[in-house]
Amino acid sequence: MKKVSTVRLREEAERIVSGIEQPRIPEREFRLEPENFSDIRELLNGALEKCSETGGGRVILPAGRYRCAGPVVMRSRTELHLEEGAFVKFSPDPALYLPVVPARWEGVELWNYSPLIYGRDLEDVALTGRGVFCGGREKWMTFPDRQKDDRHRVRSLEAEKVPFEKRIFGAEGALRPPMIQLRDSRRILIEGITCTDAPMWMLHPLYCSHVTIRNVYMDSMYVCNDGVDVDSCTDVLIEKSHFRNGDDAVVLKSGRDADGLRVNRPDRRIVVRDCVFHDCLHGFAVGSELSGGAEDVYVYDIRMEYIRCQAISFKSAPGRGGVIRRIHVADIDVERVDDHIVSIVSEYPGERTGTAKTSYREFELVNIRCGYAANGLYLEGSDEFPLRDIVLENVEVEKAGVPVSCAVNTGNIAFRNVRINGAELAR
Repeated sequence: MKKVSTVRLREEAERIVSGIEQPRIPEREFRLEPENFSDIRELLNGALEKCSETGGGRVILPAGRYRCAGPVVMRSRTELHLEEGAFVKFSPDPALYLPVVPARWEGVELWNYSPLIYGRDLEDVALTGRGVFCGGREKWMTFPDRQKDDRHRVRSLEAEKVPFEKRIFGAEGALRPPMIQLRDSRRILIEGITCTDAPMWMLHPLYCSHVTIRNVYMDSMYVCNDGVDVDSCTDVLIEKSHFRNGDDAVVLKSGRDADGLRVNRPDRRIVVRDCVFHDCLHGFAVGSELSGGAEDVYVYDIRMEYIRCQAISFKSAPGRGGVIRRIHVADIDVERVDDHIVSIVSEYPGERTGTAKTSYREFELVNIRCGYAANGLYLEGSDEFPLRDIVLENVEVEKAGVPVSCAVNTGNIAFRNVRINGAELAR
């Protein structure tokens, strides 16, 4: 497949990257000396607090195997650095992650268990090194079987006008927390670390700006174990990272239904590049919690080895609303996908709590090659918002079961050299 030029797209993405600010952390070191196999929670939190209060710096955890009986709380102007060989195993006991903290669970604001690593209202914070954070999923994995009623309660909070201070879950429910969540914060760097065995989503920047995620390895194959969930954030770079996940590798979210429409904070200026998705449910995704919208997104130079559902997925349903626009996806190489190579959905299955429709417009998907896909394309706009200004150019699927399994309300979508099973698709 002869590629078309993506120089313009890359230059636009680089302008976003050049504007992303890095953490400003003083060059001071606080080196810890914990005993092997000891519980280091108090040591870590104490060191991070002292480091921040005295002006900031780098807290270093040396090689060794450690336990952590509860959440690590990040602080402004601090970097937590795990040296190669450092392995931190979080306790699987949910009671240790109380009291509850402000959260956004599957797109709805409420109070829930603390994430394993948490920070709020921070500036200049980093998690770096070559060490491993292990999430201790054992007891958390019993929650999905018990959370049906809780999920329904979450979905109805906004419709029933339950005020935020009364949206209490934690021990009163069975909602798993994300592994790492920094919220309402700016100038964040997460680099080099490995995360595994997560309770739920792995890296979850929420309401953040100026975020860099680089050279990380996400490896957790359980239910709802997304790799990186960018949630209502601006100016984000994800690059040179590896993903093996039980759900989406990289996904953009911005709130669900009426609650997300109330908050109304889109993802803006997001760049995802030079990554490998080894084994994931979905590759790159937007949604289904996308009520705040997403715009100016650049995804390129991605290799996907095995995707069990959709490789490139945009998913919404009545009730979500939101505008997804100016999306640029280029130079994607997929070995095998067990469903669609590209999927744009307006009738995503599941519980619905409204009628607002999502607008998909101004997409360009360029230079996408796939060896095998069970299905080629799924293209579904809504009656209110047909797909608008969507271009698929230089897309090739060498072998597919069904070239186009859905084409509904496709508006002015355009195909340019789109070939599936050797035949060019006309539009």
